[in-house]
Amino acid sequence: MPVPPASRERDAAPDIGPILASQLAIEFASLRAPGNCPTGIYVVPTVESLSRWAGVFFVHRGPYAGAILRFALVFPRQYPRVRPQVFFESDVFHPMVDPKTREWHPHGKLAQWKPHVDHVANLLHELKASFKSPSLEACKESEAVNKQVWSMYHHSLQTFLSLTAQRARQTSTRHTLFDERDTRRGAAPASTHVLTSPASPQIGRQRDDQLIRFTELDDPAVQRLWADLRRSLGER
Repeated sequence: MPVPPASRERDAAPDIGPILASQLAIEFASLRAPGNCPTGIYVVPTVESLSRWAGVFFVHRGPYAGAILRFALVFPRQYPRVRPQVFFESDVFHPMVDPKTREWHPHGKLAQWKPHVDHVANLLHELKASFKSPSLEACKESEAVNKQVWSMYHHSLQTFLSLTAQRARQTSTRHTLFDERDTRRGAAPASTHVLTSPASPQIGRQRDDQLIRFTELDDPAVQRLWADLRRSLGER
């Protein structure tokens, strides 16, 4: 079994000083600028520390299209001299994800982190790009941390595509998206048409490992959202 992210982090900083705290606050605020945070990626600092952010990645295109992947973005004490780490909460079948630790390793320019030049926005854009075919093609065997997946992509593409599609479907199941404990705590139960109803990310403070939570929408809620969207676009 992979080791939980919290126990694999490279000198993580749960108690950070004011200088690092201000740097991380600036990094987080910068993601609100247009184009800085990639579409489909949501991040929020955890309750336990500003040096650990919770994230969700909705993969829209490429071999992993349809996958919904939770991850942790962990800042070491040496940040910004040392690159932040990205750990997925579940197994990810990817040549740049270590199968033992679930840590994602960038290749190319970000493999050599440049302080005050590279920022969180760069890292998140590279994370998103790494799940698309051009980045998978460009990844050299020497850069891959999962050689088996790299070899499958380059030598048995159809098998690779079949496995990634299957795993993408698994990440969007009811068991994966919705916390069944919410129902036991008295929350309203989810509707029965699970896989056809949209899911919306909500930021809460229930647990540090799932600050970004999902609430399943029933048909009336979906219709209200569409109506609000049409109004925001000036439609009647």
